[in-house]
Amino acid sequence: MNIFILKTWVHYYVALLKKLGAFRFSLILAVAIITADSILQILLGYYFNAPLDIVDISRSFILGLIITPWAVYFLTVVVGDLEDARQRLGNTVAKLQVMLKNDQEKTDALECEIIEHQKSQRQLEETAILLRSFLDTSPDLFFHRDLKGCFVSCNKAMEELAGKTEEQLIGLTPFDIYPESYARQVVERDLKTQETNQEQINEHWLHYPNGRQAYFEVRALPLYNSHKKCVGIIGFGRDITERKKYQESLEKASRDKTTFIATISHELRTPLNGIVGLSRMLLDENLTSEQIKYLKTIHISAITLGNIFNDIIDLDKLD
Repeated sequence: MNIFILKTWVHYYVALLKKLGAFRFSLILAVAIITADSILQILLGYYFNAPLDIVDISRSFILGLIITPWAVYFLTVVVGDLEDARQRLGNTVAKLQVMLKNDQEKTDALECEIIEHQKSQRQLEETAILLRSFLDTSPDLFFHRDLKGCFVSCNKAMEELAGKTEEQLIGLTPFDIYPESYARQVVERDLKTQETNQEQINEHWLHYPNGRQAYFEVRALPLYNSHKKCVGIIGFGRDITERKKYQESLEKASRDKTTFIATISHELRTPLNGIVGLSRMLLDENLTSEQIKYLKTIHISAITLGNIFNDIIDLDKLD
């Protein structure tokens, strides 16, 4: 409580000194000291029944004059130090406010950056989920292998072909899931893809775990990182079994047609040659003009029919 009262009086005197100035404050303080000392002398004389002497009044006046400059100097120094401290404190507060404002701006910018990063992260996750869903719902095979030939990822279609889940396939090589002959072809194809940096396309019969066979067109492509460096192989496989069967049926039909035409040509050529030869021999005989005319018609017709068969055979060869 006493410390609070003392602080209050100190603040009051400091404020009064700043308001009145050093000179006026010195006069008021001197008058106050002289008056207080004089009143104290009067009270002491009255209490002790001692007569009031002019020397005592002079002593009070001299005491006030001596104490006042030192008190004013002390208070001036204190006030100056307090003013300097107040200015430094004000400058510090201003700097802190500027720093706080800058920190707030940086904090706001960081919060915006964090929000944007989270937004971008969510978009990337949604894109990855969408891409994964697209790959899993695709009937085509998809796989990713590193430069060592080990599986890194695949889709559902590849899992069905291998009879293993993606987690089980990770780290396995083609030799772990394919027959040895086909696995060697896969490794050679991957090496060629890495060396040439070009797409490699191969067609193979592949076997499912349940024994079903399917004919696949497999495309292997190099996978690059952000530095344009090959870091693996990605592959796509399309089931072209129906196309293969249709192609084989077309080839069989073409072979059957060729065989049929060759057979017909051979079977027809013999009688045609007989007609041509006999008609030529008959033309050398003594015949009437009308008979010669008929024989020439037969001879020319047989030759023309033979040329037609030759054209048919040539067309078949072009097919």
